[in-house]
Amino acid sequence: MKNLFFLFVVSLWVSFSGFVPVSGSKPLIETIATKEQIVYVTKTGKKYHKGSCRYLKNSKKEIEKSKAKESGYTACAVCKP
Repeated sequence: MKNLFFLFVVSLWVSFSGFVPVSGSKPLIETIATKEQIVYVTKTGKKYHKGSCRYLKNSKKEIEKSKAKESGYTACAVCKP
């Protein structure tokens, strides 16, 4: 009887914890690794920003953070993306 109860508890834990993988879905680590952070640059500036930064009033161009760094942009000291 104890073994049956133990199996029941373990099966509940596995089903509610999300431990059982969903078929056809990507592993979490792969999903995180492929998602690139999006930042914004202006036409004339040399900084990259979060979308909510006050310095993006008049112009903003979406770019991946890694590409912004490769292009010589540096992080905004106000919004700290």
